[in-house]
Amino acid sequence: MIAMITAGVTIPVVAHEGHGKTESASLDPNAPKKVSPETAMAIGLKTAEVDFGQVEEVLRLTGTVRARPDRSYVVSPRTAGIVRSIGVQPGDVVMKGDALAEVESQELAKNLYDVRRLEAEYERLLADGKRTESLVRSLDIEVPAATTVAEIAEAEASRLAASGEAVSANLLAQRRSEAVKLRADAVLKALALDQAKADVQSLRSQAESTLRSVEALKGVLPPAQATGSTEVLADPARPGLVRFLSPIDGVVVMRAAIAGQGAEAGAKMLTIADVSSVQIEGEVPESLVNGLAAAGTPSVRVRRSGDDSLVSTGTVRFISPVIDASKRTAHVIIDSDNPGGVLRQGMFVELAVVLRQTDSAVVVPRSAVLADGPQHYVFVQDGEYFKLKDIATGTSDDRVVEVRMGLTPGDVVIVQGAFAVSQLRGIAGGTTPSPAAAPAQTAAEPSSPSGGTR
Repeated sequence: MIAMITAGVTIPVVAHEGHGKTESASLDPNAPKKVSPETAMAIGLKTAEVDFGQVEEVLRLTGTVRARPDRSYVVSPRTAGIVRSIGVQPGDVVMKGDALAEVESQELAKNLYDVRRLEAEYERLLADGKRTESLVRSLDIEVPAATTVAEIAEAEASRLAASGEAVSANLLAQRRSEAVKLRADAVLKALALDQAKADVQSLRSQAESTLRSVEALKGVLPPAQATGSTEVLADPARPGLVRFLSPIDGVVVMRAAIAGQGAEAGAKMLTIADVSSVQIEGEVPESLVNGLAAAGTPSVRVRRSGDDSLVSTGTVRFISPVIDASKRTAHVIIDSDNPGGVLRQGMFVELAVVLRQTDSAVVVPRSAVLADGPQHYVFVQDGEYFKLKDIATGTSDDRVVEVRMGLTPGDVVIVQGAFAVSQLRGIAGGTTPSPAAAPAQTAAEPSSPSGGTR
């Protein structure tokens, strides 16, 4: 890997023009350079030792930061009402269960009244049903007994009428009348039994319907205590007052209500978002879709536009199976961590999607490599001098460049401030003494606008 040497080597001062300069400047852009400590500090000069490292094949994309849908929550009332208080402002950090706002709803109060009324009606229907079931059980016993008694009376009357014995007409009529009455009583009891059974079914149906109505109303009512719900009844003495609780740990990102205003059912009052992770959306050219898909779920490095410093890392979660007909791209979604909340919704970012990686390549940081047309070069430290050296590059990613020819592990190159050094005038007739005998570095004068550069 790259061993960073932020101080470079010891760099003593060389006299400038008019102060006893001992070495003459050269307009040859390939001449060795000397850098004074003051110049090194001004340009932020840093050096690093070339070493073996890892280089990756990356796909460079751009994307836009979006809030993750599963980590954002809109706070809104279920029933219309009046906003009584809101205790948070945009930017406030809230924890799950923290009180956010209170809304008073007459519709909710009516619903609560209806629930209690229906619950009482349900209890009454249950009691009537139990009484009717008791009547059914009683009639189930009485009907067979009454039928048997009627059959006995009818048999006795028939026997008297059929016997040859001298029986008074009054007695026979009495027996027949009793048999008729007993039969009528048995029939009436049977009818009462049928009616009682029908009443039981009706009461059960009414009770079930009432219970469903109660459950439906309760489904839109907040609970009396916080049991994972985002709404709770705030005050038993004010049944229409609801307190809203934060559903997640997050930040208030939007407030759309003030105390005293009306709020329609479902109207957005607050938006809470967990910004510890975000979703980044981008577009992949059609020609690169298959290569990205073959990488599985590759890792992604995220940088802000125009800033080379790494902001976050993520993974590719989704590649659309649909190619946009006009742009010839596929939509891609990346899940990314968001340390410190530096990635903000709507922000434009640069992405480096890692497709493959190669170990044990000779690499230098990207900032060390300068280009002049098709040619690439670096500044290598050689004793007290920095010398321009052409290199042949290979694979590069968003961090390092593979050097296939021109450098060997152990070489020390400029990794920050290389372009500024390229603008300095070289030392005429500069030599390259060995590092062991190298004197301290010397500052070279900046080139004039007409001075040649590589």
